[in-house]
Amino acid sequence: MDEGTGQKSEIEQFFSVLQAKRESFAEFMRHFEPTLAPRFNLFDFIYPDENKLSEIIAFLLKQDETHGQGDKFLNIFLDAIGRSDIYNSTAKVECRLEKTTDMIEASRRRIDIELKVDDFCLAFENKPWASDQDKQIEAYNEQLETCYGNRYLLIYLSGSGEDPSEESVSEEKREALKKSGHLKVFPYRDFISCVNRFKMHCQSDRVRFFLQDFEDYLTIQFGGGVPMYDKEMIKEYVRSSGENLEIAHIISRTMDDIKQELLKELKNILGKNWHDLKLEWNIEDLWSKYQNFSFTKDIWNGYKITFEFEGTQCRFFGYGVSKNEENLHDIEGIGKDDKLGAGRRSSWWPWYRYFEPPYDDWSIHHEPWVDILNGGGELVEKITKEVKRIADVLDQLEFDSKGMPSFRKI
Repeated sequence: MDEGTGQKSEIEQFFSVLQAKRESFAEFMRHFEPTLAPRFNLFDFIYPDENKLSEIIAFLLKQDETHGQGDKFLNIFLDAIGRSDIYNSTAKVECRLEKTTDMIEASRRRIDIELKVDDFCLAFENKPWASDQDKQIEAYNEQLETCYGNRYLLIYLSGSGEDPSEESVSEEKREALKKSGHLKVFPYRDFISCVNRFKMHCQSDRVRFFLQDFEDYLTIQFGGGVPMYDKEMIKEYVRSSGENLEIAHIISRTMDDIKQELLKELKNILGKNWHDLKLEWNIEDLWSKYQNFSFTKDIWNGYKITFEFEGTQCRFFGYGVSKNEENLHDIEGIGKDDKLGAGRRSSWWPWYRYFEPPYDDWSIHHEPWVDILNGGGELVEKITKEVKRIADVLDQLEFDSKGMPSFRKI
């Protein structure tokens, strides 16, 4: 047997044993489900959005909340961000959600959480999924500097772990703020470690159960997409021998190549059966932001239906109506209920929205990749449905001599 055949056999055995272990473990969990309920999580019913996550974080950090743990959670968090120096037991703590930027021109912006410890301000920009707005971090920094001088820290709570975009703050300004101690990028995966410590130091069983569900939810959303009980079983098997660790390492190094090939397959799947629409494919690699593909039609005069990954590694998957040129007109009324429904807009997008899990973040969810492998599945159904729906609306556009779009009265 040559070396290649032998390695293939080892890899096949690795997967075979791992699958058997997973099935055995699943059977074990089913047996004890009536008493342990390992798959139950209250967050499956809450579906927290960005605002709800901010409310939960603020709730945990406030001393006088109904969790009854006083300043334990606050102390743990301050230790995690390296700012234990700003707090002592006599400090006055105030917390506000959605604080308006009332001291600067951009007065319509809102800071997600503002936590004042005596005369020091911890401000949170919570970005679990959504992308930054134009000049957002620069505006928040200006507000905080105006109100607190040097006594502040802006915490960028990042779902992907990435820095704020250059649309939000220039690279030069961002690095200067980091160096001066006025900006800290805090990945959600690090906040998961905080929640774990909250749970360990919590004296209330009721609150500890809540923290366990919260930790599990965050782990699935931002920590790799694998439930904790499943992850521990896989880790134990991989660590059981040098050979298993070597094979797992080889597999991990091939995943980017596999995903690139699957993206090409998605292109082929989506390129079929569009009689009057043209597919434009602008996805080159997994490690660039704003990779996208679009459906176009000549009569739409520069508007198109675009699906885009705002983050690297296929994160923040959204779709909507985009423009070939930024100075093209907006399309009034496109976000009304009788057109495309609720959505967002920006300088390049007259209307857009994000997919919901598991199709929002392909870096941690396996479902999109499995769908492509199986010929398209639910992923392509969702894309096809939205393309047809949006195309029907764009087909209703008419343009005046200046290129101003409006909807024909039907």
